[in-house]
Amino acid sequence: MGLWAKSLRIVNAIRENGQQSIRHLARQTGFSQSSVHRLQQAKNRRNRHPESWLWETEDGRSWLGRLVVASLYLFGFTRGVGTDTISEFLGRLRLEAHVGSSPSALRGIMEVLAPVILKTAAAWEHEGIAAGESRPIIGAVDATFLEVRPVGRKEAEASG
Repeated sequence: MGLWAKSLRIVNAIRENGQQSIRHLARQTGFSQSSVHRLQQAKNRRNRHPESWLWETEDGRSWLGRLVVASLYLFGFTRGVGTDTISEFLGRLRLEAHVGSSPSALRGIMEVLAPVILKTAAAWEHEGIAAGESRPIIGAVDATFLEVRPVGRKEAEASG
């Protein structure tokens, strides 16, 4: 059982029965007293902000995972934003104590996500072709590719 699953078990025991002694929580969860004590200390260190309780719930943890993956996909893969910036973004949301958000941790997640995204895209493309879906490819020029030359006052007066 992982750290988060153990913490969730303790949080659920407290929610169901109110605040309890470490000894009682240990009996209720089946963990040792020292383990319960360490997990409680870790939870107290994580929960420094008013919204932190949400990340201790199963729904909150699921949403947090979705936020991290969506941030990495949208900013990292599609926009080319670096993991340092994404890490800073997650830090400003005060999530660093709840999710591995260091640049190296995010790079590791991206390495795992990249092949999964490619595999999913290939499967969806195959399903679309098998179903007979065919859409025209539409191209467009992005304004950033156009050369923009600043016009000085003399040039503007001469042309106008």
